[in-house]
Amino acid sequence: MAADSIAIATPRVLAADAGKRFDWLVVGATAWLLGGLYADGWAHGYNLPDSFWTVWHLIFYSGFSVFAAVLLGATALRRASAPTWRSAVPQGYLGSVIGAATFAVGGIADTAWHTAFGVEVGNDILLSPSHLLLALGIFLLVSGPVLADLSRRDPSARLVDRLPMVLALTGVFSLLTFMTLYAGPYSALLGAKGSSLRNDTVFRGLLGMFLFSAFVSGVLLFAIRRTNLPFGSVTILLGVNGLAMIVMQGHAPLETQLTIIAAAIGAGLIGDVLLRALRPSATRVVPMRVFAAAVPATFFVLYFIAIFVLAGWGWTFTFVSGSVVLCGLVGLLLSFTGTPLGPRATMDDA
Repeated sequence: MAADSIAIATPRVLAADAGKRFDWLVVGATAWLLGGLYADGWAHGYNLPDSFWTVWHLIFYSGFSVFAAVLLGATALRRASAPTWRSAVPQGYLGSVIGAATFAVGGIADTAWHTAFGVEVGNDILLSPSHLLLALGIFLLVSGPVLADLSRRDPSARLVDRLPMVLALTGVFSLLTFMTLYAGPYSALLGAKGSSLRNDTVFRGLLGMFLFSAFVSGVLLFAIRRTNLPFGSVTILLGVNGLAMIVMQGHAPLETQLTIIAAAIGAGLIGDVLLRALRPSATRVVPMRVFAAAVPATFFVLYFIAIFVLAGWGWTFTFVSGSVVLCGLVGLLLSFTGTPLGPRATMDDA
């Protein structure tokens, strides 16, 4: 009984903060890893010969190796002064360590999958269970700087102070859009510009718009409910992602690529203006709902304008305007699921 009392009274040793320099190391490893992932996507888009022994796979897996070395090296160096291996893991990075293990298991599973079923082609690449396991590992890996930043409870709104967190958040968002590129605005709908509304590709793109809206609003809601996002965060999130997605696919003329990227950056800038003007947060529920609806709606307003400038369209104004409204509705509904009723968020606040 006494021993149990002592165990209960002993405080749990928490991992110490490794600092923002470590966050930057992880962001660098994230860029390497996701760069390899997008390079692999580019190669598949051009139907280049595929095997394990390719340059893009080398970039991808070496990026993981560097990532794992950074995480495990930091943990090993801190172990001497930490009571346990758990407490030696830098604060906020336990999920990343689990992600490294998940990725390693996924790599072994992927080898077995290829042996049993052959190398995937087309959209099967994005649906393979072993690849989904690798994606889960990447998700956990790249989220580390976000969780580390949140654990510091830093109220600073300066982008320069919070940039690792913003870039890591962009990495998470870019992983989501990569794994669903078969239905997103940078593939299905863009490829259907000028198509008749009887074309199923248009409506597949419309469903992709809803999914993209859920991703962008969901990622931003996750952040603004927990911290102050600095001005420039939304521009980086949408701009970097748009650049990566367009360059990876690269089949469209240069003018088209630049115009769509400019639309993404423009939507990000408007989102940042709204972020500063509305100051959305968990305690400012109505501004949070407006922000969650406005960002995806703004993105697709500019997206459709870009397509119209480039090539016109065969779509009706009803289709275009209604789809934009529905994208905003997706963000609005997500804001309700992200704000449970409680003492700080009641029906009166909504």
